[in-house]
Amino acid sequence: MSQEFIRRWHEATPGTRSSKVYISADDLQVLVAKSLKGKLDKKFTLYTADSQFYCPPLADARQIIDASTLDRKTWAGERFDCDDFALVLKSHFAEAAYADGKRRAAHCFGIVWGMLPDCHAINWMVTNDLELLFIEPQSDKIFSPRASDKDIWFMLV
Repeated sequence: MSQEFIRRWHEATPGTRSSKVYISADDLQVLVAKSLKGKLDKKFTLYTADSQFYCPPLADARQIIDASTLDRKTWAGERFDCDDFALVLKSHFAEAAYADGKRRAAHCFGIVWGMLPDCHAINWMVTNDLELLFIEPQSDKIFSPRASDKDIWFMLV
């Protein structure tokens, strides 16, 4: 990760609408419910491991996703399938937060399971624009929740 990339994470004031945006776990619960209204299973659970999260600019998240090279790995049923791809990409975001050293919160980046559009596990994030996006770690595709996405039963951040 370049020094320029890390430096940009520290330039803005926390809590502002600039490149450094943080969200509390409580506010995240509200944002997820609103963003995924009508797509959540009745037994839906969002697990928030921390009290606040850093919402990166999409361009910064894209750099971490591109650096992961997961899109070049081969799916292997039961050994390295969709949930494993999602877990590994989540770990790259945890490593990026650790490498930063100065930022006070983990990325608002996690794993989601549901009918996406079939039974599938992928990643999700909230950007500094407070937009919830999905990420397919097997292709690096980033997209807004689709009409075909439904019955989401589990999210972790």
